[in-house]
Order: sequence, then structure tokens, then C-alpha cells
Amino acid sequence: MRRIFHFLSIAVFLVSMVGCAAIDPNHVLTRRLGNEAPADGAAMDPYTRQQAFDFVWNRINEAYVDPNLNGVNWRQVGDAQRPKILSAANDDIFWKDLDTMVAELGDAHTRVLSSKQYAYDKNKQSNTVGLTLAQLGDDIIVMAVSKDSAAEKAGIVKGNKLLTIDGTPTAEWWQLQSLKARKNSTERARQKTVRRILNSGDPESPSDTLVLGLERNDGTQLQTTLTRTVLPRKDSLSAKFLPNGYGYMRLTGFDLKLLFEVLPTFNKIKDTPALVIDLRGNGGGALKLATSMMEYLVQGKVPLGKKVTRSGRPPSLFMGLLPMGNMELELAGVKAPYLAPVAVLVDADSASASEFFASSLQGIGRAQIVGDTSCGCLLGYMGYANVPGGGALAYSELDFAPLHGKRIEGTGVVPDHRATPSRQDLIDGKDRVLERAIEVLEASRPRS
Repeated sequence: MRRIFHFLSIAVFLVSMVGCAAIDPNHVLTRRLGNEAPADGAAMDPYTRQQAFDFVWNRINEAYVDPNLNGVNWRQVGDAQRPKILSAANDDIFWKDLDTMVAELGDAHTRVLSSKQYAYDKNKQSNTVGLTLAQLGDDIIVMAVSKDSAAEKAGIVKGNKLLTIDGTPTAEWWQLQSLKARKNSTERARQKTVRRILNSGDPESPSDTLVLGLERNDGTQLQTTLTRTVLPRKDSLSAKFLPNGYGYMRLTGFDLKLLFEVLPTFNKIKDTPALVIDLRGNGGGALKLATSMMEYLVQGKVPLGKKVTRSGRPPSLFMGLLPMGNMELELAGVKAPYLAPVAVLVDADSASASEFFASSLQGIGRAQIVGDTSCGCLLGYMGYANVPGGGALAYSELDFAPLHGKRIEGTGVVPDHRATPSRQDLIDGKDRVLERAIEVLEASRPRS
């Protein structure tokens, strides 16, 4: 470990001395280094704003995965939006407007975080009221409530229906925010932005509180004021046995720290006659964890497709002498894989690595997908780049060309078997999607 740290220290020194272009063409070594937010909450000065704007515009212009920038006239976008961005009334709106500019690419992975948002991300935290919401029919329904959140403390439970948001009828508030929300990979991704605004607040009208009117599950009404609080974000991988003896695996996010939990988790369910892998609400993460988990579900080598980069070559260091991985996407399998039937559960919030996992297994015929069409947000980036002024930029550096099936970005993983919960299912404690998956697995099991 010391040798690796020593090597990286030397590399960073060389980058600073010689310049990034030759040694670190993909700017990998300098991610998350420097560029702290203004001290004591001071506002950014005009020079720093200009630096931030130029950094974001230039980095995307030079390094975005598609050299045609998704057909967007990037110079025209920059020229048109620069005056508004640089004259923003405050720093929160400055960062929001800068994010709105990069959103012209229509890409969920390409985004700008403010210095406040970046600080939360680095600490794996969220400033939120703690609500997971979904549109079921014409209603906005609570799907889950975060532990220790303001929503939980107010007695909100899954199945509750939102009637008003900050005094505005829910449908009206939702429509207004949908019109204001940034462009994105799909409409489903755009709706995730609306839900994020409800939980974390709108930079255009910042507030620590959210006033909700709700219909409880017994039909009575509740009005409550929620105060946004900082909650930890921690992904988990767990497994259990369903009442019928099937295995059930739940992954909330593809955090690379979970890599060492993959083997014991699969060992726990290795003798079950079928397996459900639940990726609902899983926003993605490390591709390495996704491929590592798939290794346990196949026998022998299985090609999946190729990575796509702007240069046509893998990201590299030191003038291309040290490539970071290769372009081929292939599973090698493990000695004792799990080969019984598998169903993967997805919904509109399943994104990125979740979609790679589900679509790959679907494409090679290894799993049946159950639930709703996923986000349609499958591009890749190698970490946030620091932006002058303390913010951060994520920009897509990888695309994926599957060997089987269609490109997922902008489309989503279409389930083999559609299943959507109703509000009554939530009230009754029924998991309609899981029930459908069990039916699918029952039908796919070989009969003796």
C-alpha cells in the first residue's frame, strides 16, 4: 500500500511539474485534488466564477466521450449562457445555471455540483427530508422513508399520498418543477431531478423546510413541516431466503467497497433453486462491482461488448504507456458459479451500473428482468473533476456498445415482465414486483 501511495505521490508531482496533457491525458490523477470552496462561506469573486465557467466548458469540449457532443453546438451554448451564468444573483444559482448549461447535452452523468453538494458527496451524505417517491397513476406516493429522517420522525410511511407541497396542489407543483428541471437522458431521469428538488430544496428559492399535506393510509389527512437534515449515504449488499426457499439478494448501490462481500453473499444462497436480485432504486456506481457479481452467474468466458471512448483507446497514463483496463467487456466466470434461474428487479430509479448489470444478463439470456423500464442513464465517468470555486464536474468518458441487445443510454432496460405496485399494495405490505418475479422463476424452473 505504501508503494502505491508513493507511486501516486510521484505521479501527481510529475503532473504538476510537467503538465497533464502528456502524463495524464485523461486527468485521472488530479481528480478531487485542490480547489476548495471559498473560506468562511464567502461568495465567489468574478475571477473565480470565470475560471469555473472556463474549466467546465473546456473540459467537456476536450474530453466528452462523443466528439460531436451529442449534436449540440457547444460553442453556441457557451456563448449564449455565459452572461447569465457569470451574473447569477448568488453562488447557489451560479452552480445551478452552470449545471443547466452542461444539461444541454441531455446526459444524466454529465453534471455540475455546487461546493455544498460536493462536500456532501465527498462525505457520503445527503441533505434531505428522506422521502422516496413514485408517480403511481395520477398520484405521487411515498415508496419508502429513510431511517432517522425528518419524514420518519413525522410519522410518514410508505403508501401515504402527497396532496400539497409547500401549499401548492401536488400535481401543480410537480408540473411546474418538471418544466424547470434540467434536460436529461430520459424523462425518467428528469423526474429523478424533481424528486431531488423536493428532498433537498430548490437553489432558486432555498429553504431548510418543506411543508407537506398528505393523505394517510387510513384516509385521514396530515399537514406537517419537515426540516431538511444531513443523513449518511451507505450502500449495502445483503442476502436472505424467501419463504419458498428461493434466494433473495438486495443491492442498494454499486459501491466498490462492497467488492469483498460478493463471495460470502453468493455463498449464502449458493444452494437455492432460484435467485432474485433486487436493484430497484439502485442508482449505480462502480462497473467493476457489477462485472464481479456477474462472474458468479456464468460459466466460462462470456463476451458482453465493448467500451467506447473518445479516442477509441482505453484511458491511460504516461503518454499512453500505462493503459487503464482494456476496451473489451468480458466475463471470465468463477470455478463454482450459481447457474440456477435468476430474476433481476428494476424500476425507473435503477440507473447506470444497475442497467449495465441487468441489460448484460438479459442480453446473454442469463436472467429475466421484472419491474418497470429503468432510467436509461448508462454512460460512465471516472470520478468528479474539481472546479475552481469548490464545485465539481462529472462528464461522461465511457459509452457501452453491447454485443447483445440495444444501447441503454436514452432508452432504458425494458423488462421481460412488467410489474408495477399499486398504492394499495404498499398499504397492504405486498411486494407485487417480487411476487411476479417468483411466478416467473417458478415457470422457468425445470420440471422433474
